[in-house]
Amino acid sequence: MIMNKINKIITGAGFLLCGVFACTDDTFDRHYQANPNIVAENNLWESLTSTPELSRFTEWLKIYGYDESLSQTQAYTVFAPNNEALALLDTSGIDVVAELIENHIARFMLPLPGNAATVVATLNRKRINFENLAGNYYFGSAAFANPVKSLVASNGIIHVLNNYESFFPNTWEYLSKGTGLDSIKNYLYAHDEMEFIPELSVPGDIVDGQQTYLDSFFFNNNTVLSRIGYINQEDSSYVMIVPDNTAWIEAYNRIKDDFVYYNKSAAIADSMQRANASFALVQDLVFNNTTQISPQDSLVSTTKHAFFNPQYLFEEADPPVTTSNGTVFVTSQLKFNAWESWHEQIQVEAERTFGRENTLSTPLVLRTTDGTAAISDLRYLQLEPTTSTGNPTVTFEVPNTLSSYYNIYCVFVSGKVRNPNAEGLKPCKVYFNLSYLDHSGNFAIDRFPESGTIETDPNIIDTVLVASNFKFPTANYDEKKTGGENDVKVTLKVVSNVGRSETTNFSRELLLDCIYFEPKKQ
Repeated sequence: MIMNKINKIITGAGFLLCGVFACTDDTFDRHYQANPNIVAENNLWESLTSTPELSRFTEWLKIYGYDESLSQTQAYTVFAPNNEALALLDTSGIDVVAELIENHIARFMLPLPGNAATVVATLNRKRINFENLAGNYYFGSAAFANPVKSLVASNGIIHVLNNYESFFPNTWEYLSKGTGLDSIKNYLYAHDEMEFIPELSVPGDIVDGQQTYLDSFFFNNNTVLSRIGYINQEDSSYVMIVPDNTAWIEAYNRIKDDFVYYNKSAAIADSMQRANASFALVQDLVFNNTTQISPQDSLVSTTKHAFFNPQYLFEEADPPVTTSNGTVFVTSQLKFNAWESWHEQIQVEAERTFGRENTLSTPLVLRTTDGTAAISDLRYLQLEPTTSTGNPTVTFEVPNTLSSYYNIYCVFVSGKVRNPNAEGLKPCKVYFNLSYLDHSGNFAIDRFPESGTIETDPNIIDTVLVASNFKFPTANYDEKKTGGENDVKVTLKVVSNVGRSETTNFSRELLLDCIYFEPKKQ
């Protein structure tokens, strides 16, 4: 039942989005300035103040400084609710500027529409239908005064409404209006930075040598939204799972131990833990409606993680809430499995030159000629000993490990990939050194196996288990972005260990496909 609802929401949102873009919105082709062919004695502000039935709306405009904006030469259209419409409106619990004033003002001069609906972009960036329905005009759901009353000013038009158009929050705005959502709201809003864009703003006079602006354009630059999806934009369509405060606190306490860092400053280590654990909570909450192929079977988050049979994600969710750019499911428990989300498999290709160091050997990257699917990226590394007695080694840097559990593997390539007719292939004899940072900031080195060596099977693509259920004491996940001191703290070294008397039975040459760290389900 839940997924049927989600499927309908996503499908419906796709049609809705198409409908929005199908409407013709030519406002960007219009000029900012008023139409010079319109002759009117009063500007917008003068026209508003001389219209008694608009005194309530005009009072709010004055309080919040819009008397100055509406007195300038820039053209606006004001959809002004009359006094009767606003008589019972309680503004104590709303953002008057965003939810009332800017919800009823648009740039440019917008006369009454013909038979085709116009989509109006208001100052608060909402997209509201402006239409003629059998001779009755509407701004969204707000009806025009009857008879229609539109006032032409020197710098715009005023359309008088019998109702006000209710503010329809998008998903971003819903976070600040929903009950018990402070934890996720505070986290996301803390990354909000308003960036002034002068080239999209309307310049005014030069005052004391400084450029002033009649209308300033700001871009919401949010580093988290740039990664998980722009839920603050009206032309988007998302489904979002929103944890309430109980869900956020429970989930954070459950996963924070995956993000334990070492730093000389305990405060920095704690900050890194909070930053990365918090991002782990939000990284898979958002699903773009326009990119889901089969939402009944799987959902793909905006960070490209796929969740199969995703009904379980919504089991604790409240009934869906529709926003202006999607749907919100508030939940009291986040159901994501670590290995499907933040605790990802880490794979390092052996042929990758960055972060690789070899000794006593000549590296050569080879490509398979028969399209062997078992070899990742169809390429592998050959390490040929540089001397008759030297044992090659190769060390791989491993990024983004968590302070959690892994099974560690190394994949050896068979000589038959290079020569399918090869006979008498010799196995390798190897051991591994795993280096990592401990709780005290010291590098620890563990050998696997603890004693002895591992012999590979030369006739197959041999996936060797290096270590089982290994837990790192500290993480190096995303470290440099969140204040860490070191570039890399984890390495895996592959060591050939063939004695001089053993070359008849073993090969010192190493053929390696990749190493990978598989999350261990706990």
